[in-house]
Amino acid sequence: MEPAFAPDLVPVLVPALLVAIYQLISGSSPYLPGIGEIAAASRQMWTGAGFSANVVPSLTNLAVGYLAGLVLGLAVGVALGRAVVLRELLAPVIAFGLNLPGVAMLPVFLIAFGIGPRMQQGVIAFAVFFVVVINTTAGVRNTDPLLVDMARVYRLPRWRRICQVILPAASVSVLAGARVGLSAALLVMVVGEMVGASNGIGAQTLLAQQNFDYAQMWAGIVLLAALGIVLNLGFLAAERRLTHRLRLPAANLQETS
Repeated sequence: MEPAFAPDLVPVLVPALLVAIYQLISGSSPYLPGIGEIAAASRQMWTGAGFSANVVPSLTNLAVGYLAGLVLGLAVGVALGRAVVLRELLAPVIAFGLNLPGVAMLPVFLIAFGIGPRMQQGVIAFAVFFVVVINTTAGVRNTDPLLVDMARVYRLPRWRRICQVILPAASVSVLAGARVGLSAALLVMVVGEMVGASNGIGAQTLLAQQNFDYAQMWAGIVLLAALGIVLNLGFLAAERRLTHRLRLPAANLQETS
């Protein structure tokens, strides 16, 4: 039996329904401004000078912190996955860091770096690092030993074994960790700006709430939601392209992530 509607329309219909419901209830409370008011506040806050003063610094801190945490997590994860002794020595530290929310480290980073981009980038890297380490370590440990032995037989240098054999074999776990780390990075970016920044998306959203400007507050929330959707779609597109290039099973990747 044919479905009553195309399944592909579900991702469009559900947000449209939520927007329609919000439009119906908007105006019933000062905390729920109309969609037109939110759109006008968004244009005022996030275009022109507002874009360069608030959106660009947020995206810069997010990119720098995320890439730093990703690169360091990959390097440490490969080392832990290959060295049993090192993994056993650092296991308590890694477990502690993984279970410690990144936002809980904000006071430490504020003391170490003060208010500014370095603090925000550092706490984002911290949040991403441990997620990537755990997933990379698991992927490297589960690499087929025959692949590594074959690379040794062909006398590949260690760096080529890591880049051309181990990391491609562990890429499903690595990509899953990178995707989770991206969500954590966005969350920590917002909270970090609310706590220790005078500009940025999170700081402006909090300032609007404190000034009882609910249209601007919702404009910040909408921008953050849109940013999360765009980043997730961009990551999925890059993920599909990489898995196709490496000829990995996409279904397994989706299950892992």
